[in-house]
Amino acid sequence: MGFGFRGQSDNLAIIQAALAYNTGQTLSPDLKSKVKQILANEIKARKIEYATLVGKNLRIIVNANADRQGEIFNPDNLVSEVFENPRQIKANRIVSWSELSKESPPLPSGFNQEDALIRYTVTPVKDPNTKVVIGALVSGDIVNGKDAIVRGTLEATEGGYSAVYLRKQTGEFTIATALEQDKSQNNNQGIPNVALPAEGKSLLEAATLAPGKPVTGRLKVGNQTYTMAAKAVPNKIIETDNGAVPVYGEQPIAILVRGTPETALNQLVQQSLWIEIVVVIVALAISLIWTLIIRKTIITPIEKLEQTAQKLATGDRSARAEIFAHDEIGKLAVSFNTMADKFTEQILDKEDEAKLAETINNITSRVRGSLNTAEILNAAVTSLREVIKADRVIVYRFDENWVGKIVAECVDEEWPSALDAEIADPCFARDYVDKYKKGRVQALANIYEAGLTRCHIAQLEAFAVKANLVAPILLNNNLYGLLIAHQCSNPRQWQASEIDLFKQIPIPIGYALEQAFMLSQVEKARSQAEMMAMEHNQQKEALQQQIIRLLRDVEGASKGDLTVHAKVKEGEIGTVANFFNSIVENLREIVTKVKISATAVNAALSENEREISQLSDEAIKQAIEINLILKSIERMTLSIADVAQNAQKAAEIAHTASCTAIEGETAMDITVEKIFNLRSTIDDTAKKVRRLGESSQQISRIISLINEIAVQTNLLAVNAGLEAAKVGESSRGFVVVANEVGELAARCSDATQEIKLIVENIQRETNEVVKAMEQGTTQVVEGSRIVENAKTSLNQILSVTYQIDELVQSISQATVSQVETSQAVTKLVTEISYVSDTTSNSSRKISQSLQETVAISQELQAAVAKFKVS
Repeated sequence: MGFGFRGQSDNLAIIQAALAYNTGQTLSPDLKSKVKQILANEIKARKIEYATLVGKNLRIIVNANADRQGEIFNPDNLVSEVFENPRQIKANRIVSWSELSKESPPLPSGFNQEDALIRYTVTPVKDPNTKVVIGALVSGDIVNGKDAIVRGTLEATEGGYSAVYLRKQTGEFTIATALEQDKSQNNNQGIPNVALPAEGKSLLEAATLAPGKPVTGRLKVGNQTYTMAAKAVPNKIIETDNGAVPVYGEQPIAILVRGTPETALNQLVQQSLWIEIVVVIVALAISLIWTLIIRKTIITPIEKLEQTAQKLATGDRSARAEIFAHDEIGKLAVSFNTMADKFTEQILDKEDEAKLAETINNITSRVRGSLNTAEILNAAVTSLREVIKADRVIVYRFDENWVGKIVAECVDEEWPSALDAEIADPCFARDYVDKYKKGRVQALANIYEAGLTRCHIAQLEAFAVKANLVAPILLNNNLYGLLIAHQCSNPRQWQASEIDLFKQIPIPIGYALEQAFMLSQVEKARSQAEMMAMEHNQQKEALQQQIIRLLRDVEGASKGDLTVHAKVKEGEIGTVANFFNSIVENLREIVTKVKISATAVNAALSENEREISQLSDEAIKQAIEINLILKSIERMTLSIADVAQNAQKAAEIAHTASCTAIEGETAMDITVEKIFNLRSTIDDTAKKVRRLGESSQQISRIISLINEIAVQTNLLAVNAGLEAAKVGESSRGFVVVANEVGELAARCSDATQEIKLIVENIQRETNEVVKAMEQGTTQVVEGSRIVENAKTSLNQILSVTYQIDELVQSISQATVSQVETSQAVTKLVTEISYVSDTTSNSSRKISQSLQETVAISQELQAAVAKFKVS
């Protein structure tokens, strides 16, 4: 990477200095001087201010200006970033004057002691052997006061306004460098450091809020109106393999402003407008010429092509486009003809497919017209031969050993018949069965050119076969046989439609054969079922006779005679008779025991029935009494709950009263304090009113003095008038003045009298106010004493309220405990009631069960009495 575009990062002296410094060696004076000279040359050549070599410990190794060796130099962590990611970084930063003074760089002319905008370039210095970063070269270019930065922009645009503003941390914008230059001025006649007007600040702020995007506006600078464009300068630019990547911070440091005079823009717009008009006219002429050419070479052929397409669409399959050129239109016509040929071919294919489908449907309907296997096969070969016009069509069926037999045939009269011929092919089972099961269809146009074995050809020659077409017939996914077409007259090239027909026809044939096979199976099963039914009927009649004889022997048992005995013979009925005899004997023993037990049960139940009925009645009474007790306890529980609820409310009210009393005490304290404040205020007011009275008395004395002055002035005015009258006409003006002074004195005297009356009223009212305030003070004192008494009473009420609150809380807790106790008692009595009800119901059920048992026992006695056991 280059440093200042000169590649000094690869300079051997700089690399040696960095390596020596990082290994702890002291730089030799010659090496240090050489590096310093290199850096100084860079400053002069590039007209920059900073040139510094920094080590891996971020300390200065050598710099071009003031000797700062050993100082840490890492502006805004740029050097650290280069060491972490070895790539060149360019950054714009604001450097304080204190930092600049340390470096003591050659400053631009006119530069004052101020913060400066600096463009840093940090370039990594790498070890040429290990490619490890061993140092960093830092260059700094001060922007402030350098017209060359903005002059280059104005040279490229022939005048205007160009400036760079720096943005301080406070948000204030200041000029780093600016230049305004008219188009007629040369490069050295521009006006430097021309600031934007006040409204230009909004343009700068807008550019700050849109980093990387230009912001435009109209501003007037001096007497010239400019179209201004402002754009934030990237805070950092990182050089990567894919180019420079700008990085904008949250707050850009510098804003670049460029202004173009609107007069120049207007001239440019006018020139552009005329150029556009000429271009439009030329374009229209060219368009007209091209329209004529296109119409002749494109539109007319396309119209003819459209007419041809319409003919093809209406059914004229012979319609084709005329090819009159080899350009794109000619290629389009060729493509159209190709499409028409394929379209016609597809239509013919579709027609063939439709005919094939119709043929298959006809054959299928004829095949399915019968459920007899022979009829199905004969219909298939006959129909198929009619369609494909073959000399012979046969069905070749296999047995379980894969020996074939021709079971159906349709042959032309001039060729020998092959019906019922058996053909054994020892290779068929091994080589062809699986293939035909997978749907293989074989079409041989000439058996002598198909590569068949001599044996196979001999078999076909026996039936004068020249060409054949073979397809499998599958029945339940098993190979049933082969459907074969023979051409005996000459070799034959089988058509694709004929092969497709042979692929599809065996499917309905297989379905028809499957139906016929299923029908034959059904008929066979029906015959077997009829024979089994006849045998079953015969066995049934013999069994009925034996059952009738057995029923005659055991008829007495149905009437209760358990002394009967069936005759035992051989066979199933003999087994049943023996089993019946065992049952009757066991039943005779059981009935005897039941008679004895029923008699004993009746006797026992008769004795206990009365006691059980009394027990049931007593249990029912006890349950009723417990239910009455439970209802009373429930009412008591509800009353206690109401008392507890009221006690709780009373506790809440007492607590509220206690809180209110506390608040009243606080309010009373505040009232007393306010009363004392009011007393103090009244005292102060009374003092001020007294002072007001004293002041009014002084006003009275001043008014009396003014009145005396007015009287004296009036007398002087009268005397002056008299003296002026004695003098004569020459003093008439003085007489007028004297008269006016006399009138003024008289009015002054009248005014003083009115003021005197007003002051007297003020003194009188002031005295009344003083008396009223004294009375108010007395009342305030009395009120404060009453409030103190009220506070004492309130404290006593508060104490009593505390006691009431504690008592009510105790009552509330006691009632809550009583409620819990009553609820527990209610629950216990409820359980007792439930047990009592259960006992009562059980007693009732036991009584009913005993009564039912007695009835059943009696019925049992009556039932067993019917049986005859001896």
